[in-house]
Amino acid sequence: MAFTVNDLQDLTRLLIERPEWLSEVRRIVLTDELLALPREVAEAQRRTDERFAELAEIQRRNEEQLAEFRRQTDARFAELAEAQRRNEERLAEFQRRNEEQLAEFRRQTDARFAELAEAIRQLTLRFEEAQQRNEDRFADIRGELLEIRYRNTVGTIFGGRLRRPRVVDGGDVWDMLRGRLDEGDIRRIVTADLIVRGGLLPPQGEGELWLVVEVSSVIDRNDVARAAERAALLRKAGLLVVPVAAGERLTQGAMTLSGEFGVALARDGGLTGWDEALARALSPGESRARSRGQDSGMRLE
Repeated sequence: MAFTVNDLQDLTRLLIERPEWLSEVRRIVLTDELLALPREVAEAQRRTDERFAELAEIQRRNEEQLAEFRRQTDARFAELAEAQRRNEERLAEFQRRNEEQLAEFRRQTDARFAELAEAIRQLTLRFEEAQQRNEDRFADIRGELLEIRYRNTVGTIFGGRLRRPRVVDGGDVWDMLRGRLDEGDIRRIVTADLIVRGGLLPPQGEGELWLVVEVSSVIDRNDVARAAERAALLRKAGLLVVPVAAGERLTQGAMTLSGEFGVALARDGGLTGWDEALARALSPGESRARSRGQDSGMRLE
């Protein structure tokens, strides 16, 4: 017999009224495989959920580990950055100290070099001064020796120009000129290296001739000027005087000045410019001054 719609409606109503029949109908209608399928799906879903849960936990742990790694990395980078900053500060401080030490070393080195340069300069000055003193002392010694030689050989040097030439002592000059010249003038005269007196030889004339001699190893302008000055002072006393500069060598300036001042030059036992100096001493102006001195009663012996 065919199953109609009305029969389906009556079955549905009965199942509603008798729900305990529903499981029996389900057992009859559904096979065991179909009944087991929801349980397998549920189990698969459960296992899937558990796997997702495990994956989620793994993901969480990974994220936590990654976050910790990032934190540790950031901390490490921060430490490295701080270490780099401290190293840069140390390097800057090291460079600053090095620059300060180098600047101080340079300052000390410059100061030391300056001290050494000053010490060398002072030593050089002392050496030059000592050398100059030695040279001056040597020159003085040579001059004194030369003066002694001229004093001892005055007859040999001037005997061909004067009769009985002889050295006049300073004390005798003081006695002769005191009251006739100022004391300062006499003092300048007696500081001459040599004062010589002797008689004129024919055809030069008659009377007495005086020589004011400045002796130096090297005759320079000062020697010539001193001889001329002291001769002029003696002429003020009315004496016939020839200035002489004596030595071993002669500067060009001394040679030029000797001609201007009428100073004879004595070198190597010879006399240069004697005739010119004597002619100037015997000139009319000098003769008048000499006569005034003689008329005043000065004794020349």
